[in-house]
Amino acid sequence: MKISILNENTAGKRGFLAEHGLSLLIEHEGKRWLFDTGQTDVFMKNAALLHVPLTDLTGIILSHGHFDHCGGLEFLAREYQKSGKELPPVYIRESAFLDKSAINSDHRTYRIIGIPWKRELIESAVRLTQSKEEIAPGVSVIGDIPYTPGLEKKPDWFYIDNGTEKIPDYMSDEQMLVFETEKGLCLFAGCCHPGILNCLEYVSQSFPGQKIHSVFAGMHLAGASRERITQTVEELGKRDFDILIPVHCTGIEAIGRMKAAFGAGCRLAETGMTIELG
Repeated sequence: MKISILNENTAGKRGFLAEHGLSLLIEHEGKRWLFDTGQTDVFMKNAALLHVPLTDLTGIILSHGHFDHCGGLEFLAREYQKSGKELPPVYIRESAFLDKSAINSDHRTYRIIGIPWKRELIESAVRLTQSKEEIAPGVSVIGDIPYTPGLEKKPDWFYIDNGTEKIPDYMSDEQMLVFETEKGLCLFAGCCHPGILNCLEYVSQSFPGQKIHSVFAGMHLAGASRERITQTVEELGKRDFDILIPVHCTGIEAIGRMKAAFGAGCRLAETGMTIELG
């Protein structure tokens, strides 16, 4: 499995651009999957620098309906339109298209964080996914991530605007991408808004008896309390996985703590890198 990091919050190579967001090209067993698209066309520019074409994709997976994971799809869709080609299937949860916002630090005002383009732009390519769906042999998306008692709490800063009021958004649109390989499950998650521990628990329940080989994930621990980061790292240490790759919203402190705890088992990643698994 080859992973080209087209966008992550950081970049360390000359010429590469980075923005808050995530975008990966995953090549495995002759298929090419685009996982998230960042905010803008930055991922496309970086793909060109890496010499990895985005014109023969098997499919596009959008992890959830936030601008920093879906925004760039508009630019790719328009490139496909110009070339006269059809956009490959876009796997997304229906609730990702809801009007999403987050409350600001003043606890009174809100900022819009949803998908910045209209669904009609990609309607012919939309493939609405369910709780667990195999999109190719050995490749699945899983959603409806439950909140397991004793693990992380539901986020309390996201909202959905239903036209008359704002209702809490517990991120029912979040979905993970899972590959079944000879070494075990290779998991990709955009932000883990329901919590990385809840996500891992759900993967184990969804694929009983299968080992988790690798976890490539944004874990939404940037700005989290030291207590929560400590608890998360300790709990991760109890999980049986081989490789952890924390990115994006995991945050510098949490990534540093994970690297210190897991050593070579925790790989650092940034825009422009290519990672081989297995």
